[in-house]
Amino acid sequence: MNLLSNPRTLQWLHRLATPLVPDDYVELVNPLWSTRAINARVVSTTRQTADATTVRLQPSHRWTGFKPGQYVRVSLSVNGIRQTRCYSICSAAGEVNNCFEITVKAIADGRVSQHVNRALQVGDVVEISDAQGAFTWGAKMPEKALFISAGSGITPVMGMARDAARNGVMPNLVWLHYAPASSEVIFAEALATLQHDHPQLDLQIIHTRLDGEHFSEKTLAQRCPDWQERSAWACGPGAMLDAAEALWGQTTAQPLITERFQAKTVTLGDLTRGTLRFAATGQQVEVDGKTSILETAEAAGLTPQCGCRMGICHGCTVKLKAGQVRDLRTGKCFGEEDDLIQICVCAPAGDVEVAL
Repeated sequence: MNLLSNPRTLQWLHRLATPLVPDDYVELVNPLWSTRAINARVVSTTRQTADATTVRLQPSHRWTGFKPGQYVRVSLSVNGIRQTRCYSICSAAGEVNNCFEITVKAIADGRVSQHVNRALQVGDVVEISDAQGAFTWGAKMPEKALFISAGSGITPVMGMARDAARNGVMPNLVWLHYAPASSEVIFAEALATLQHDHPQLDLQIIHTRLDGEHFSEKTLAQRCPDWQERSAWACGPGAMLDAAEALWGQTTAQPLITERFQAKTVTLGDLTRGTLRFAATGQQVEVDGKTSILETAEAAGLTPQCGCRMGICHGCTVKLKAGQVRDLRTGKCFGEEDDLIQICVCAPAGDVEVAL
């Protein structure tokens, strides 16, 4: 029996440890023993390209595992400030000690992605969430499938392909992957091995900078003539996903599942200016109807909790006290008193008060 699961034992330990709690001492011995957070230790780091690194993580016993294609929220300290980002899992399920991998591509102004690529070391401990997301194979493996990926959008479909290979259920799969040049193809060696070991995998890597080819209906028909008969998954830049969703929307093709690393934006018409009031401080600021509440709060000197900053992790959810907000991903206005809203993807639509 685990003593930490016994209520009487925990009560006694809390009294003994006050003003700290037992978990504070437990984490000093081994952070993976924490009972209040799901922690994971960095087991290894592997450079994939000049700006992309694969991090292998060993999670604590509290982690419940994942389905290939899902993502986790990763929280860590960067320059003394806690940051949270969402990263797709790129490994197969069932690894030794439940280890799994994420691959992070550094972006120019990315505080976390730069830290992971430059400063994260073996032995470091990060906090993770349970795996989330519906970008998976689903309940039944299709006989014929299509992957469309670009850049770091390869990470979730790589996990799906690796898992299918590991379990001997690789379908007839056409995989179109777009990268500027061969030096920027993440998982180049692993992809070559998958292609060699699985003749039913038709891997086509398109070098956009050299070939000048980008995703379109014409090139899709040339590279995969039966694309409408295949269950499809796509992950990559927003413009590519917008084009794919528009194409599938005009046909009776098999389903297309997409995964976005950035929130989908829309052209916002009839923007409504107003005043945003922060209930906790009484502070008021003028707003333009297109800047997120999170950005407005930070510009006003507040430090609200936040994570992915793109509407995925729900780490910035607060109560709406008055008024309505506009979802910056869809352009739609909504809201009633005490509704929970994500301030990273919502802007005030007129006069608004939030519980900040």
